Amino acid sequence: MNPRLDPAERDALARLVPSPPEQELSADRHHVLKEAFMREIAPSPAASPARPSPRPRRLLAWLAPPVAATALAAVLVATIGLPGGDPERGTPANQYVKVLQGEAAGVAPLMEQVALVAAAKPAASPVADGKFVYVRSRVAWLVFPEDGNDGPKEAGVNRQVLDEVHDRELWLPQSSGDALARERGETFTVKHSTPNSRYANLPTNPDALLQHIYAEVKPQDLPRDVAAFDYIGEALRESLLPPQVNAALYRAAAKIPGAVLVPESVDAAGRTGVAVGRTDEFGTRTEWIFDRTSFEYLGERSYLVRDTETGKAGMLTATTAVLSRGVVDKAGNRPN
Repeated sequence: MNPRLDPAERDALARLVPSPPEQELSADRHHVLKEAFMREIAPSPAASPARPSPRPRRLLAWLAPPVAATALAAVLVATIGLPGGDPERGTPANQYVKVLQGEAAGVAPLMEQVALVAAAKPAASPVADGKFVYVRSRVAWLVFPEDGNDGPKEAGVNRQVLDEVHDRELWLPQSSGDALARERGETFTVKHSTPNSRYANLPTNPDALLQHIYAEVKPQDLPRDVAAFDYIGEALRESLLPPQVNAALYRAAAKIPGAVLVPESVDAAGRTGVAVGRTDEFGTRTEWIFDRTSFEYLGERSYLVRDTETGKAGMLTATTAVLSRGVVDKAGNRPN
């Protein structure tokens, strides 16, 4: 099927995706993401003896009280006023973004178009057991700054700041074993990593896929739809999937209640696109960002949509931009 829209279809979708606001977001106001990539990080034997790179923090561990998010109805270029940073929390002004409203009705048309583009890609050979999926990204996390205290830190109590955007490389095993990550010139083993096959072997029927996801996330403490949206985000973020599985993930996401189309979003590489987002019970919206013309997946961002114990509305919490993906024979190698 040709993924390109005819003029009538493009006009219809354009009405759901308004033009960006007149005032463009600058490249240094990179938006952000909630989920952390690494679970347990330990320096590999070849790692530099320098200090470990900051570990991504999961916003779900924050102590913000669960409050139902306000319904986001019309796609308006409305913002919550954020005149500057919050020095007491160590969050300068450039760590804040505009909070745009979203439209639930726009999700299904956009996800269908993204799915058509994904499904039309050439079917690559399945990643063989023993191979590694390589993903190169630009990333930044909300972290606790170094203060000489090695003890535990609490969100809402200790100061947190958005780290500098930096390069990240990941080598993810197809079937089993540890992954390898490289950031800031240091190399780390990612223990107990989720293999690429967990997502590559998912059902290709959207309804069956969504039921499979609901069954997998059922034991978690999160609300079912929040956990399902997070699951799909993890599958899209650092993996290499067959075209039909990729398409099914987008179509399944359109069926999750609470998802909204956001008219403008920016990834960690400064690329502007349109997004599908969902706000969790902690007041954090996570958005998947897509190119407006090609409908290719660009990356993610996360930020607070309301004031919480962690920070004020519009505060960035993480950002990513996927730059390349490939398959290699050995962790540490790069694709040709």
